[in-house]
Amino acid sequence: MVSVENVRSRVLRYVKPIHRKLRGQKADLFLRMVGNGTAPGRLLDVGGGLGIDGEFLQLYSRFSEVVVVNLDAECMHMPPGVTVKRMVADGRDLPFETNSFDWVFSNAVIEHVGRWQDQVLFANEVRRVASRGYFVATPNKFFPVEPHTLLPFYQFLPVPLQRRMAPYSPGYLRKYELIRLLSAGEMQELFPEATVRAMGFPVLGNNLAAYYRRGAPA
Repeated sequence: MVSVENVRSRVLRYVKPIHRKLRGQKADLFLRMVGNGTAPGRLLDVGGGLGIDGEFLQLYSRFSEVVVVNLDAECMHMPPGVTVKRMVADGRDLPFETNSFDWVFSNAVIEHVGRWQDQVLFANEVRRVASRGYFVATPNKFFPVEPHTLLPFYQFLPVPLQRRMAPYSPGYLRKYELIRLLSAGEMQELFPEATVRAMGFPVLGNNLAAYYRRGAPA
């Protein structure tokens, strides 16, 4: 008899290279926005880490100083030789002065912070501490496969049904948690000065990115 865990491990083995490639696309887009300078300043990664296979290492290496904040210290493991300051902090209430970082980066975090009011707080904090620009990526609510469970249209189900289905998902989610995916319109409302674009899979991108560089042409 095939168990849920066996199915999950097989599915994730095939999905992992795809996720790695998609995360690499986001890192590349952010670095293109930052520009070609050798040391473009201080970077804050909100809710960050190295990615599935260290795909964000190339991103960290471009900055003179990197600070990673997360609610869970265990999520911020770094290999030897990577100079990154790690802090436990809440993205909805960052312990930093206004404009204290040149750039802020956040990948696949804002959907986990709570309800709409929490997402507003998170977005406002990103905008507050970034002096030169920011890049915030999140799964696209209207992509048919929900990325945490890998179940079609899971994000549109009522919460009681999500609670029942989550333990059987073939994806990364083992138990129910509140995940509020965002639409492009909601991302634009949260980051009004930013460019919001779909990316990832062609036609209907599975990810959304809101990115802004101060002084860049509209």
